[in-house]
Amino acid sequence: MSRWSRMVAPLAVALLAVVGGGAAASASSPDTNPPPGLPMYLALGDSIANGQQSAPLVKDYWTTVAGWRANGYVAQFRTDLVRDLNCLPARSDNARQGCRQLQLVNLARSGVPPMDGQPGKPGVTTQIVIDEQLPTATATLQARNHDANPRNDVEVVTIDVGGNDIFGPITSACLGESTAGCQAAVLGAFQAFAANYATILHELREAAGPDTVIITMTYYNPLPYCYIGANPAAGPFGDWVLEGGTLPGVGTLPTGLNDIIGAISQQNGARVADTFGKLGAGDFVGGADCLHPNLSGHTKIAAVLDQAFTS
Repeated sequence: MSRWSRMVAPLAVALLAVVGGGAAASASSPDTNPPPGLPMYLALGDSIANGQQSAPLVKDYWTTVAGWRANGYVAQFRTDLVRDLNCLPARSDNARQGCRQLQLVNLARSGVPPMDGQPGKPGVTTQIVIDEQLPTATATLQARNHDANPRNDVEVVTIDVGGNDIFGPITSACLGESTAGCQAAVLGAFQAFAANYATILHELREAAGPDTVIITMTYYNPLPYCYIGANPAAGPFGDWVLEGGTLPGVGTLPTGLNDIIGAISQQNGARVADTFGKLGAGDFVGGADCLHPNLSGHTKIAAVLDQAFTS
């Protein structure tokens, strides 16, 4: 076993938890249909957009999920939009700004454990967004943003997805006894992700129209802040996947996952909320959870989205 393999082998367990959505992963049910005729904020994504770990786990399953969704970055950003978004064009200089009636529809979910006799579902990937979330999102956008009523428009769309696409190939190709196929596997995963991500953003933009604000999210590196953070390989390995560059003993990536998110976002007129480097100690669940931010982390993500919206 190579020196690098000995260093990074403990990462495998953690990254497998990332792919599966985490040991405490749970489902979410999409928001009920909001009242008609009111402006909307539409969110898509994975367990992070679902607010996972932003509130404590409780005994009742659905109460836990409701707590996540009420406290996660999507819910917090909605509060920011109520303040910052002028969704009813002013008819006079004295008209009040803001968007107090802004409705939230959050289509994101976490990995679903088997329950009530039903099989589980894996953590959300770009393909799952295409299959599960995109049809509802585009239908909503087409119905609201192209009718005769400007007051019921979807004003803002956000999406975070991609971590689960990438870390699967990494666990099998980069964390074994040999890392000879690591770089090629990551590049292949990037290629598949980019194709799906481009499809998602293109369809969202086509359905939303040219003026709707779409905000994408890059990923932070959580690996130094969980139980494997003591491993000196954890931080550089996560940075390499997300930001690219050269990792001694493994290879060179001309771009990282976050670069791909940024480039495809720009091609589709989407703003980028760059969370890389914005979260640190105290912002993660930690322990055996090597993915999810806690309430503090979700608050910082919401602030990054608000900055992307207002800038």
